[in-house]
Amino acid sequence: MHWAAALRIAFSGTPPTMLNHQSLWSLDGLTRGDLLTLIGSARQFQRAAAQAGSPPTPLRGKNLALLSDDHASAEATAFLRAATELGAQVARVRATEPGDAGRRDPRDMAGLLGQLYDAIECQGLGEGELRELERDAGVPVFNGMASPSHPLHAIATLMALQEQQGEQPLPARGAARQVAGLLGLPLDEIAGAAPTPPSEEAVARHTHHLLQAALSCTLA
Repeated sequence: MHWAAALRIAFSGTPPTMLNHQSLWSLDGLTRGDLLTLIGSARQFQRAAAQAGSPPTPLRGKNLALLSDDHASAEATAFLRAATELGAQVARVRATEPGDAGRRDPRDMAGLLGQLYDAIECQGLGEGELRELERDAGVPVFNGMASPSHPLHAIATLMALQEQQGEQPLPARGAARQVAGLLGLPLDEIAGAAPTPPSEEAVARHTHHLLQAALSCTLA
């Protein structure tokens, strides 16, 4: 298949399907089908945002918890905006007790959080704490979905590069290159001058809609 055709297929959008939330914990857990589902759903949210009228609210009636010690951070703000635009109610929950030097043991909160909320977004927790929390809460647990280290950021970077490059081979690096490889997209050679990175605004825009895609495809 010609590489330009591969680009059009990979980024044209596919019907959303349900995703396992655990597949979002790392790029190693994502398949090509998962990536196409996320990108296709994000494209649908982008188109809806550009049109007049009421945006879709597939998470209306869902109650989410944002477990963090800094609910004013950029990551927390991005998650809150993405979730509330989808109709979800988001409760801000501290990861540590006020005035305490130590972090709460997630296992102490898990049962209550699992009873009160449909899913939990954790920011600043380690993988071991995440796994224990999910095991004991019995609801989906997300791991800093708006963080620059999250797989969604790598996918957003690749989408922004595709916008920037058009049908040229993608000068993706790092995690974005891994995403491109999973999608089977044409890549430029590593040697040579460093490519012009996509704008932070473009990456943030794609991250926002990928957040919404991830939430809707795992919770709706």
